[in-house]
Amino acid sequence: MGSISAGWGESLVWDDQQNRLYFVDCLTSTLHWLDQGDIEPHGFVLPSMPTGVVLTTTGDLVVVLDDGLYTCEPDDRTLDLLTRYPAGFEGRCNDASADLSGNIVTGKLNMGPAEGSSWQFSFSRGWTLLDPEISNTNGPAALDIDGRSTLIVGDTSAQYFAYDYDAEAATVGPRQVFGDTTDLAGHPDGTTVDAEGGLWCALVGGGQLARYTPDGLDSTVEVPATNPTDVTFGGAGLDHLYITTIGGDAEMDGALLVITGLEQTGRPEPRAHVN
Repeated sequence: MGSISAGWGESLVWDDQQNRLYFVDCLTSTLHWLDQGDIEPHGFVLPSMPTGVVLTTTGDLVVVLDDGLYTCEPDDRTLDLLTRYPAGFEGRCNDASADLSGNIVTGKLNMGPAEGSSWQFSFSRGWTLLDPEISNTNGPAALDIDGRSTLIVGDTSAQYFAYDYDAEAATVGPRQVFGDTTDLAGHPDGTTVDAEGGLWCALVGGGQLARYTPDGLDSTVEVPATNPTDVTFGGAGLDHLYITTIGGDAEMDGALLVITGLEQTGRPEPRAHVN
């Protein structure tokens, strides 16, 4: 899109109430946004690396930083601590999203296979451990599958996993592989859900996106960048698919990409319920 480029683009989310696209550049610790019609992004430099951005019911954001979750009002350039990471976490969180009940699902950041975990943060109950064996949490997403509340958690060192999910009790059932990337180039990264319940996944290192349904791999889409990191549907009709990428040697590495003309449209992004 135009001249927009990031060293390490991540954490795409479309705000359907403001017609605004948010994304971050991890390399410069900057939250960016584009209002509809903007050519150049606005920016807010944060005190540490942002790795997750979640919309809220009050119109501000929750941003994942080094020492905890923060509420952020981008236009005013304000930032307030919401919560530190739980005792014994020994690290920081990575990607994050709201579930369908307004809680936040996130988990540990590891750049390679290592001990990790995924968690739920509730504004009323605080932190609850969901899965103690997720090395690098990426692309969490909540959806209904055949009437069952389902949580997807991607592990960049493994696969995209699915769980039966009780958001109010903060419990999950046994995990199952939902998106098997074994035979595809790339590794699990950010996701978004379309209006039909399909899970769109950025496969970092693979130069492609993959769409999964409960029946398995549905389709793949090549992108002109080596490392796509996240995807989201946006635009007035939620019919544009935006993609962040990591900077590198290929021509489109680091660019913010957009695909139009897809058969699928997106769903409005779930929002965290702020007390």
